[in-house]
Amino acid sequence: MSKESITVLIPAYNEENVISITTLELKTYLDSLKHKNLISEFEIIICVNGSTDNTEKIANELSKKYKEIRYFAIKGKGMGLALREGIRRAKKDIITFIAADGEVLNQFIEQAISALKAYDFISGSRYLIKSQVRGSNLARRFLSIGFSYFIRIFFSWNFTEVGTIKVFRRNWAQKISRKCKRDDPSWQVEMLYYALTSNLRVKEIPVCIKIKRASDESKVRIFKEIYFFFKITVKYSILLRLYQIKKMLGFKY
Repeated sequence: MSKESITVLIPAYNEENVISITTLELKTYLDSLKHKNLISEFEIIICVNGSTDNTEKIANELSKKYKEIRYFAIKGKGMGLALREGIRRAKKDIITFIAADGEVLNQFIEQAISALKAYDFISGSRYLIKSQVRGSNLARRFLSIGFSYFIRIFFSWNFTEVGTIKVFRRNWAQKISRKCKRDDPSWQVEMLYYALTSNLRVKEIPVCIKIKRASDESKVRIFKEIYFFFKITVKYSILLRLYQIKKMLGFKY
C-alpha cells in the first residue's frame, strides 16, 4: 500500500506569540513521520483570519523559509471560516487541523493515519484517556463528562467529544465543505454530522492535551463554552434523527 500525503491546517487569529513555535514543532513532527516512511510528503497551511497583530507577517516569514509551509490571510473571523478556506486550498490526500496554541499534542496524527486504512473519518477525544479528565479543571471536568454522555445518547454513540481534532480525506472534504455554513468552532460538529449522513466509516481515537492550570480558565468561560457546544449539538442531533427517519422511510438523498 502506497504511503499517503497529509495537509495540516492551523487556523490563526491574533496568535503572534505562539504561531511560530506551534508551526515549527508540527513541522519537526511531520518530518519524523516522513523519515519513518509513514507519509510520503506533507504541507502545513497557516490559515490567518481577521488577525490585527503580526500573525500574518510571521506566517509569511515561515512560508519563505520552509517549502512545506504555506499561508493565506482572509479578513473574516472564525475558525470554521478559516478551515473551510484551508480545505479548499489543500493539496494532499489527508487533511487535519490543530489549534494555533498547540493544545492537542501532535502524536494523534500517526494514529489517525493508521486508522484511515480501515475508516474514512477520524475524530479525537480526550475522554478516552482517563488521566486527561482527572487532570483538568474541576468545573470543566464535571461539565465535560456530563456533555460527553449527552453526545453519546443524543448525537451518536460513535463519539464522546465533538470539539476537537478531525481527520478526513481531501476528496470528500472539498465536496462536503461547500455545504458547511458554520464560521465558528461549531464547524467541527457540522463536519461530524456530514460524516454520519455521508455514511462514512467513523472512528474516535484518544488525544492528549496540554493540561491547563485551574486558574487558567474562569468558570464563566467554561460554562459559556460547554453551553455553546451543547446548543449546536442539540441542533445537529435533531437533524441527524430526521435524516435517519427519512432514510428509513426510503427517502433518497
